[in-house]
Amino acid sequence: MVQLTQNHPHVNLRVKFKKLGSLQYISHLDLVRTMNKIVVRAGLPLWYTEGFNPKPKMTFAAPLSIGTESVAEYMDIKLVDDMPPEEIVRRLNENMTDEMQVLDAYYTDEKLTRLRWLSYRITVNTLGASAELAKKCEELFDRGEVLVAKKAKAGEEPKLFDVKPLVSSISARYDEETGRILIDALLSADPSAFLNPEYVVKALRKEVGILSCPDITRESWSIMRLEGYLEDMSVFR
Repeated sequence: MVQLTQNHPHVNLRVKFKKLGSLQYISHLDLVRTMNKIVVRAGLPLWYTEGFNPKPKMTFAAPLSIGTESVAEYMDIKLVDDMPPEEIVRRLNENMTDEMQVLDAYYTDEKLTRLRWLSYRITVNTLGASAELAKKCEELFDRGEVLVAKKAKAGEEPKLFDVKPLVSSISARYDEETGRILIDALLSADPSAFLNPEYVVKALRKEVGILSCPDITRESWSIMRLEGYLEDMSVFR
């Protein structure tokens, strides 16, 4: 490994990848550690940080909460030399599992902070699921405000905040084949106003009554991140 100075020329590679199945339960810190090892094993021409313990320079957009799957994860890697993107995809995927695979790789000078919206599919398995209940889920976000208690630090009282301004759109339908309610949500990904999709579930549970059975083994929900978007709603790249 050659340690390169901060002033060494570099190119910025963006990698879009998926994280599914059991990998939804690893923390963001564990993901960073895992990716660090993967990019080194893949033999990419990496740009390293300075200091006592040099590491590949990697940046991630909108870290996932534990328990959320995704087919729209974004990571920027600094490289000291060009390599064909298709070769990078091949090398990275050879060092990954089926539950985490690279979907795309390309060079860009655009910042990850340009990501403004993220779409999610929330699948709800709840008692009493019906088309009427799905309609109530959708109509909740037609209100003037939707207040949810924000997680508080130890010893502090939870505070209510309005999630409505951070929701671009919500649609819900009842899937007769599975008996579940499918909710599609487009939520803010702005670093200064990021909305965790779990707060949407929390609002629906409080206001609509889904997932309210005392026996937690009879109800469940899952969240899948689907795509990222720019401010003008074009697909993020």
